[in-house]
Amino acid sequence: MLNESRLEIRTGRFRSTLSTLPAVDFPSVELSSSEFSTEIDSQAFKRLLDQTAFAMAQQDVRHFLNGMLIEVGSGHVRSVATDGHRLALGDLDQPGTEDGGTGQVIVPRKGVIELQRLLQDLDGKVSISIGATHLCTTSSMFTLTTKLIEGKFPDYERVIPKGGDKRVLADKQELRQALSRTSILSNEKFRGIRISLSSGELKLSANNPEQEEAEETVSVDYEGDALEVGFNVSYLQDVLNVIDNEKVRLTLHDANSSVVIEDPGLEDAVYVVMPMKL
Repeated sequence: MLNESRLEIRTGRFRSTLSTLPAVDFPSVELSSSEFSTEIDSQAFKRLLDQTAFAMAQQDVRHFLNGMLIEVGSGHVRSVATDGHRLALGDLDQPGTEDGGTGQVIVPRKGVIELQRLLQDLDGKVSISIGATHLCTTSSMFTLTTKLIEGKFPDYERVIPKGGDKRVLADKQELRQALSRTSILSNEKFRGIRISLSSGELKLSANNPEQEEAEETVSVDYEGDALEVGFNVSYLQDVLNVIDNEKVRLTLHDANSSVVIEDPGLEDAVYVVMPMKL
């Protein structure tokens, strides 16, 4: 019950009184006209966000990295996120967007996280409308409008390495568990882990300033030359956490190149992790 500028709430023997502010002071959202729009299955859209959201930067001075690129057009809806050390790309076929051109916008981190939450238990389709300054997502249960981040997102196509000749097929769960065990003794600040490849084996090793070491070998499908390269173990774990397949494919070129991680059963996501010196 509203009593002048106070809101009174009663239930049973409970009563509380809250202060209020004038409704006219609530900020209004000035929407720009829609330039691109499409309808998409809500759970497919949530999966698209989940595939890449972990790679968004947090409080980076390059403000355009503190969000996710959403691209609509050419028969797909695509999400891309990067913090400068890793990149995640998700792709979803979307018939009906072939002839409307291609639109790219950067959705801020908070907007992406809120969308993930709202889509959690939603069924049916959602409508996505992209304007010059806003992205609007509408369903039967909610309408979420978020301002966009201004700036030019990096050319993600150039970041994805091409022509890697060293392909490793591994059991995802076995690799994830081995990474978890080995990382316990990695440097807490840099989280570095060394990967050593040889025929049929992938050896993980880590150490820290206290002279503690951990090492584990995982059997993999690999027949190429020996290779040793270092990575941030947390970045590798983040990727394995969003891949659904029981297998995972890693593609490398040399000790100085990034690793491309993919689900061998699907072609709807690509992950790139840059190497680090150990």
